[in-house]
Amino acid sequence: MVVASVLAACTFLNHHGHTSASKLGDTTHPAERGSPTEALVAACGASGELTLEGRRLIGRRPYLQQVTATGALVGLVASPHALFVDVTLPDGTSVTSAPAEIEETRTEPAQGRRQMWAKLDGLEPDTTYCYTLGNTSGDLSERIGFRTAPAADDTRPIRILAVGDSGSGDGEQHLLFEQMKSVPWEMMIHTGDIAYDTGTLAQFEDHVFGVYGAVLRHLPLFPSPGNHDYKQLDGAAYRDVFNLPGDSGERWYSYDWGRIHFAALDTNSDYTTQAAWLDADLAATDLPWRIVYLHAPPYSSGNHGSDTRLRAALAPVLEKHGVQLVLAGHDHDYERMHPQRGTYYIVTGGGGRGTYSVGESSFTAFSEEVIHFTYLEVGVDEMIVHAIDATGTEFDSVVIPRTREL
Repeated sequence: MVVASVLAACTFLNHHGHTSASKLGDTTHPAERGSPTEALVAACGASGELTLEGRRLIGRRPYLQQVTATGALVGLVASPHALFVDVTLPDGTSVTSAPAEIEETRTEPAQGRRQMWAKLDGLEPDTTYCYTLGNTSGDLSERIGFRTAPAADDTRPIRILAVGDSGSGDGEQHLLFEQMKSVPWEMMIHTGDIAYDTGTLAQFEDHVFGVYGAVLRHLPLFPSPGNHDYKQLDGAAYRDVFNLPGDSGERWYSYDWGRIHFAALDTNSDYTTQAAWLDADLAATDLPWRIVYLHAPPYSSGNHGSDTRLRAALAPVLEKHGVQLVLAGHDHDYERMHPQRGTYYIVTGGGGRGTYSVGESSFTAFSEEVIHFTYLEVGVDEMIVHAIDATGTEFDSVVIPRTREL
């Protein structure tokens, strides 16, 4: 019986996942293609490589957190010296400078280094800036380009990359990352399981910063935690390496990006508490677009299936406040649901940790077992969600109206 159970479980999980979709959904709205970082590198004339002294002092290279229309956080792990971040315009005009301050962490970086954060304030919306790491001896890095979030009333398209269940460090994660660099996204959201297998600090170093680091110095990542991210010390490393807003202890939070209000939930934590928090959070925003993302899926035809208890807690809140899109992971596949009471649900858990077989349910519009990411192009009146596999093929898309249709 034990052998039979193991064999049955193995039919769901393919550690060497399908990198190419075997069938197509709606492909009538192809995504815009282009580099997410090329313009930022060109504006600042460099890609942020470290100097010889920088390589001696800095372990984890700089990366962006909490980018807003007027500020940002720059994180790094370095020897505990007096480091700072200088910000200029691309033409060299000085804008601001901030010290990199040491954060007391639950986990300890290697070689006596420390987690550090520099808080940048007083910036302008949707503006390209260049930042440089330095100390009293001089520059520790080349200039690094980044762009602030747009203002709430900006009408330009907003481009977002979403991925889940990525953090294996395997070839499929790297293969998909090459395709992630083929669309011009401006920020990344993650639906959890960022650092397999147990969410240790070393796994975050290898499977997150070791893979995406060259992009994360230019573009911010806003994660939600998965169950694998919590397997060591109740998610201590996850909460150390990321600096997230709100007062939940970096478990669930919300933020704005232009005309979009995002809420990232933690499906490792109490659903009732978060549903009440989400109700109050959504009531407090007047932005026209609302996107919620989390790890466990309220709807799924994959291995784990629908978390119906989560659905019961969240669905009334989502409907009440007009949430247009919910993104989840956990099942290593892609599944787009028919809209449920006006809300679109998508499972996007094919980020590079193999794939799960996925079937169809009464709520399924399209499903596929494939390594992939999703790419959101959000306009004023409609959003297009694109699904792109590890060969670069767009295999599904959906147009979501701003005004929800019940």
